[in-house]
Amino acid sequence: MRTARFSPRFRLLCVLFLVLALSAVGICYYLTQRYSKEWNYWKRLSGSEKSLAVELEIERFGHRVFPPSPQPDSYTHVTLEKLEHSMKLGAEWILSMQEPSGRFQYWYDPVLNQFSSKTDDNFLRQSGTSFSLMLVYKMTANLRYFTAARQSISYLLQFKQQLDVDKAYFLFNEKAKLGGISLPMLTMLEMRQLTGTREFDKILNQLANMILFLQAKYQTGQFKSTYVYRGNYEYEKETGWESKIYPGEALYALAKMYLAFEDVRYRHSMDWALEFYSHERWLSQAFLPWTISAFVSLYQQTSESKYSEYAFHLSDRLLKQQNLDSRDAVYGSFHGLPSANTGSYMEALGDAVHLAQLVKDQRRLKLYCERAKMGYRWLLMLQYTESDFTDSGHFEMSIGGFRESLVNPQLRIDNTQHAISSFAKGLQFIFRVHPQQIVK
Repeated sequence: MRTARFSPRFRLLCVLFLVLALSAVGICYYLTQRYSKEWNYWKRLSGSEKSLAVELEIERFGHRVFPPSPQPDSYTHVTLEKLEHSMKLGAEWILSMQEPSGRFQYWYDPVLNQFSSKTDDNFLRQSGTSFSLMLVYKMTANLRYFTAARQSISYLLQFKQQLDVDKAYFLFNEKAKLGGISLPMLTMLEMRQLTGTREFDKILNQLANMILFLQAKYQTGQFKSTYVYRGNYEYEKETGWESKIYPGEALYALAKMYLAFEDVRYRHSMDWALEFYSHERWLSQAFLPWTISAFVSLYQQTSESKYSEYAFHLSDRLLKQQNLDSRDAVYGSFHGLPSANTGSYMEALGDAVHLAQLVKDQRRLKLYCERAKMGYRWLLMLQYTESDFTDSGHFEMSIGGFRESLVNPQLRIDNTQHAISSFAKGLQFIFRVHPQQIVK
């Protein structure tokens, strides 16, 4: 009798469990498709790394409710001298990775003593590396860094293609990406600002026109992520994919173009983009860094509060991803998969510090400076220095590079370039070091 009385409830529980299980499977499938790159990275993690990632996500959620106090003793070694030395050491490692053609070796594994093959390459990371060298040049006036960046630009320009007479893009491995258009522009614009050269002006205007062309594709303010992807001109529509990183890179290039040429089309483009990218779904961690830098630059040029408010909104959101438990080895890093990618967040945080200085927001200034030093602490742990090696073997080729994580020794040019760029901004905005006087 008791069994018969409870069997309807039991059947209901079974149905509910089945619905929840199917929903969970469906959600997991959706997330693996929507965030395929993140999922592929997650699959490669060891069991201990996955456990750490989950633990850090739980910790971070708790810290949003009960923010821990900063622990200055944990980052007292983060000094002006330390950052400057580390920045130069990282820049020297990048120079050691450059070939006579101007191309950089993509990665080096110090354990296997193995370099990447030429087929394992990335145009955006090549161009981002030359931009980082220009930021180091700005803070040191060392011509070796400028020369290396100039060689890199010469290499990158081999991949330039024309679309009509007034538009240009870069085609690499049959892919023409929005970010691939934008990053070389940042290097050329930095050269223009620091040295006064006008040799790239025609190319810069053609590349900027291409960015505006890709924004006009949707008529919403959104930028199309690619012009063509291995022969597919409708890649985004057919795959449902849009980059979260490329729009910020394009916005930063447009902000620098507005500074250089004062063409109102670039500001109008950024205003149009601001309307579109204010939607919550775009406030992902990948979208934030470059976009923050872009709107800090535009605020500095215009003093319009809508740009500072948006940049602060993004910066505050960025800080929610930082690991704040000083008992963890990854203290100061960002998100649940702590890596050298923290350098990209620190680049944005350096610009956010500058913004807080411009608007005299003392509360944010103090907070951002503290969080930046925590982040530098983490990055410094990832850099190979002379003290890490006792022999004179091939490990010497690692000195100055930033390994991917505490458990992955691979040194990639993008990880190192983000780190040294963040240090350059830290020196300028947190430690108030004036850029070197460069003779034009």
